[in-house]
Parts: sequence; C-alpha cells; structure tokens
Amino acid sequence: MTEVIAYRLDQLIAGDAVNVRPQDEEVSELVASIRAHGLLQPLVGRLRGDKVEIVDGNRRLKALQLIDSDDDAADITTIDKVHVVLRLGEDEVDAFEVSLAANVLRKPLHPVREFEAFADLIEKGKPKEEIAAHFGIPLRAVEQRLALGRLHEDVRAAWLEGRITGEAARAFTLVPAEQQAAYLRKAIETDEGWRLRADTVRRSFTAETVEADTPKVRFVGIEAYRAAGGGFVADLFANEPDLTDSALLERLANEKLAAEAARLKQDEGWGEVLFGNEARTYEWNRITKPALPDSEKPARAIEIEARLLAIAEHRDKLDEALLEIEDEDRLDEIERDRDVLLDEEDRLDLELEALIEAQTWLRLTEAQRSKAITTVGYNRDGKLTIARGYTRSKPKAEPKPTAMAAPAPKPSAGGEEAPEPARLSAALVDDLALTATRAAAHVLAGEPRIALAAFVATAVTWGTPLRFDNKGRQQGPSLPWPGRSHQTEERFGKVFRDVLGWDMDALQKGAAKVIAGTLDFTSAALAYHSYDSLKADAVTDLRASLPKEMHRAALVQAFDPADYFSKAPKQESIIAIAECGDDPGKYAKLKKADLGATAARLANARAWLPATLRGEVFDAVLPAEPEAEDQDEQAGEHEASAELETAESAAEAAQRIWQDQERKRLEELKTPDVRAEFAARGIKAPFGKSKNQMIEMLLAQPAETEEAA
Repeated sequence: MTEVIAYRLDQLIAGDAVNVRPQDEEVSELVASIRAHGLLQPLVGRLRGDKVEIVDGNRRLKALQLIDSDDDAADITTIDKVHVVLRLGEDEVDAFEVSLAANVLRKPLHPVREFEAFADLIEKGKPKEEIAAHFGIPLRAVEQRLALGRLHEDVRAAWLEGRITGEAARAFTLVPAEQQAAYLRKAIETDEGWRLRADTVRRSFTAETVEADTPKVRFVGIEAYRAAGGGFVADLFANEPDLTDSALLERLANEKLAAEAARLKQDEGWGEVLFGNEARTYEWNRITKPALPDSEKPARAIEIEARLLAIAEHRDKLDEALLEIEDEDRLDEIERDRDVLLDEEDRLDLELEALIEAQTWLRLTEAQRSKAITTVGYNRDGKLTIARGYTRSKPKAEPKPTAMAAPAPKPSAGGEEAPEPARLSAALVDDLALTATRAAAHVLAGEPRIALAAFVATAVTWGTPLRFDNKGRQQGPSLPWPGRSHQTEERFGKVFRDVLGWDMDALQKGAAKVIAGTLDFTSAALAYHSYDSLKADAVTDLRASLPKEMHRAALVQAFDPADYFSKAPKQESIIAIAECGDDPGKYAKLKKADLGATAARLANARAWLPATLRGEVFDAVLPAEPEAEDQDEQAGEHEASAELETAESAAEAAQRIWQDQERKRLEELKTPDVRAEFAARGIKAPFGKSKNQMIEMLLAQPAETEEAA
C-alpha cells in the first residue's frame, strides 16, 4: 500500500541499510538540475520511528540537503516540503528489493539520444551557458554534447547499432557531416571494419596536422605558435588540439634555432653554428674535449653543486622517515616533499651540465674555436641541445680491417728479401675471410672438444672468433677468470690454450657454467626481436628438466621472504600463511608489515615458494616432518631416535618462543636502533635493507652462530 505525502526535509533520513548505491556519490550536477527544474521525481520511503527512511532517491535527498544548507547560509528558503511515495508496512528485505529494482530496471539513455536532445535545446533557443548552469556541467561539456548531437545521421545510426564506439564517434566530429558520411560509407562498402576504429578514424582526418605532443611543438611552444597566427584543429575532445599550420611551425622552430646559433657564435666565437640538415656531425671529426680544472668552474656551478649535496642529504632523511612513519597523512606529506626535491634536483642537474659543458669548451683558444663548428637542435622533450667542437677535415681513408691477418713475407732461399705482397682490396680480403670462416666452421663442427674450449674461452675474453652475445643475467657459479667487461685484459689465445688442457669432464663443467650464465627469465628477455622473444613454455621445459630436489633447494636459498612480503600485496601474505598450514584468521588484525613478517617466518620454516617461482614444477611448501609419535608407531625399534627427535622439537619450540619475543622487541625499535643491533652483536650492518629485512636477519643470526660454533 502506498500514498504520496509531503514532508519537511528534516523529517527525511537516508536509507543506508536498504540503498544499493554508495552514499558518497557526487551530486553537483543533480544540485544544479534541481535548482533549475525542481524535483522531477518524488522520493520513495518507509516509516522509521518518527522519521521517513528513503528507500529510493538518496542522491536526490543528498542534493536537496546541500541546497537547503546553502540556503541557510544565504538566509533564504527555496525548499518548503518534499513529496515522498510512502510504502506502508514494508520490512527491510522488501525495502532493499525496491531500491534494487529502481536502479536495475531504470534503462539509461543512449548517448546518441542524450546528445540529440542537447542539440534540440539549442535549436529551440536555449543558450549554451544556461544549459551548462541548469545541468551542473562545464560549458565545454555542453559543447562536446552538441558536437556529438550534430553528427551525420548515418554516423549516429552506426553508433546506436554498435558498429562504432563512442571514441570513434568523437573522432568523426573533427570533420563536416558530409565528410563523415562519405568516410563511413566507404568503410562499410569495402567491408574494412578496421577503418572504423577510433585511432584509424582520427588519423584519417588529421593526416595533414601536427600533434601537439611532439618535440618540435614543445620546442617552439604552443603560445608562440598561437601568437604567430597558427591555427588549431577544432577538437573538443582533446586536451591539446592538433596544429594545422606545419609550415609556420617549421619556420618558428628554425627562427628560434637561428637566434640561438647567432648567440653562440657571438658569445663563444665559433666559426660556424649550424642546425637542421646542415648539421651533419656524422661526417665530421670532433676535437678532443679539454679538461676543466675545479679552479675554473663558474660560481653558479659551485653554488648548484652545494645545493645538490644538500638536496641529497635531505632526501636521505626523508627516505629514512618513510620507513619509520605509519601515519598516512604524514607519509603523503613526505612523499610530496620528496617529489619537490626530485624535480628541483633534475632541473639543477640539467643547468649544471649546461654550465660545465659551455665552460669546458671555452678552454679552447679563440683561434681553435674560430675554425670549429657547433650545432644546435632539440631533443624529444623539446629542450635545446648544443654540440660543440666539430671540424670538417676527415682522416685519410684506410683499408677496412679484417680478422684475417696475412702472414709476414718469408725471405727467399738465397737470402734475398721477399717481394712486398700485392695490396688486395678490402672487399677481396673479406671474401677470403668468409671462405676461411666456412672451412673452419665445417671442421670445428666435428671437433666438440675444440669447440667447447673455444666456447668457454669466448665467455671471458673479447675479440674472439666466436661471435655470440651473452645477454643473460650472469648468475650461478663462475669460471676461473672474471666475466668479460671493459676492464678485461685476458687474451683469447692464452685462455683457449689453458682450456684445451682440461679433461673432458672439466670442459663440460666449464661449458655448463658459461651456458648457465646466459639464462634470463626476466622481462628483459622479452625485449628482444619478436622471433627471439622469451617463450613461457621454453622456461617451463628447461626448469622441469633440472634435478628437482637440487633445483628447489636452490630456489629456497635464493628467495628472500622478508623482502618479498615487504613489497607484495597484503593478500599474498594471507595466501602464504594458509599454504604454510596456519590459520590466517589469527592474524586478521595485524598491519601489512606485521602480517608480512609473520608470513616470512612461516615461509622460512616451511621452505615456502610463491606461485611464480614454483610454477608447474614444485609444491608450495616442503612436506611437513612426521610427528615423533607417528615415527614410534612406524618404527618402534628406534625408540632412541624418537627420543632424540622429541628433544630436537623442544629445542625448536624454545627457539621459536625466543624469536617471537625478540621480534616483538625489535619491531618496537626505530630503524636506526635496529641497525645499531648489528654493531652490538659485532656484525657489520647491511646496506640498503628495510627494517623488516634487518629484523629477519637478526632473528636468524643466533641459529647461524650456533651452527658455526
């Protein structure tokens, strides 16, 4: 049974328990609409004591309350009473069902119909500004709706039928209606559905324009382009509309570069300062850059260095504070301060680099600079770039080097000096080198011992004839020589001869170490060319082939639970606790850090591995050790062993009790005090570890010390 009754606003309360919508929804547009049009639909409620609880219409109630609050502040009254459809004798379940039905059965207006209605309002004389005020939306939003409402009827029909998306419809607004229809018709007639994708539509209509987010536009600047009379694409849906005059943009960029070139030529005395196609630095030589003594650093550079040092110290303090503070508001404040420092640091780094670069090249004499070339340009961020110290002269062309060295001429039998060999062309020498490569490759393929020796030697030297490139992570045991780097001085021939002396067993083990160093299961291996991108099934096949027990033990050894849970979501700690056989509900009230510490303790005890590490090869944890009583039942004759097992379990229990007490004590300390615990125990404090990681290391230390003793 229902009836419509008018109530004062203070008699109405929100139906939180029976309302399916969240109570914190934004209602500013609804406020504007009610002010302009009044309450178009009555609320629905039920009696709750001396109040009326709203079942349907809580957003409208919130908007009415905001209007009434504003009216009280302005000492005016615009809301007298509110009409409510009162549902009598309705329990909470029925009330919730009514709220659900009111929201589920309300069919939303298709965007096309909404935008057509906005266009009709304009045609009937409503100003855009008034529509924006009445609906509580920005004027730009009204203009966007009008543009979509004026789409060609065929485009609107395609949107209604689902053949194009709303994003594609917005792209169609870039051109007149006739052009919209022609494009749509061609795409449909040729059955080329890809032409109706939003990005394709936009590119088709903006082929002659310049995107605002390009290096050249950033270099010139939008305001400079606008001031020069540059036009823009009338795109109501872009934060930065495309530029229409590419020729003007090019001229403005060249003028800005020319001005900078003139300044450098005047101030620094370079013979030429070039840009654009004339800046062919790839054809020139570059003068050796002089050194800049500290005594000649500009005063501003010294000032910047001091400020950068202060910023680094301040940032370190903020980083320490982030590890200790738990108050969310304070953490947000520290993060903001840190971001400000990082921005200042980046800006000062760029300024310092430019100052030092300019001052360094000014150490050349005026005569040297007057014969040299500098170039100017801009980078991807639209920032000015300057490259100083080039010369046009090129060294005399030399024959291309080759790895095939010709033997020295031998003297004749009569002691006469052998004639100088003919000078072959570089191309011919390279042909010979390819022939030698082909022959050696065929022979080497049948000599596994020599091939393995060359393979191992190549892993630790440069310039070898085996041209493989190891992009692996360089993990696992190492060879007797350090891995090759810029400091490598080992010669291939010497290492090769040493390895040839190994027996086959040592040779195979050495090759295995090299191959192990090439492994990489990380995302870096996905960045290679598509044909060589890392495949998940290949990783699984390889991991599954390794000795299972040894492989799992190595994973447990390499895995750091404390570090993992400090970075993983809270849910991962809950999953780990459950997989370790404990009840996560016991720890429900713990904060993320404490829950992670608990999970880390259990993971260490049960040799737990996360799903990503165990893959399809391993279980989450090692099987639990059998209880002492079970062992007695299975093997009663080994009572002594059972007693020993019981004693060991008691010791482990005592260890766990100590660890729990010690953990609680350490967690109450601040990070610097936890670090000081290492010094108190005569251990070097670890660098770069979090508080939780250091606690886990301290808890593990007594056990490790006992074992060592």
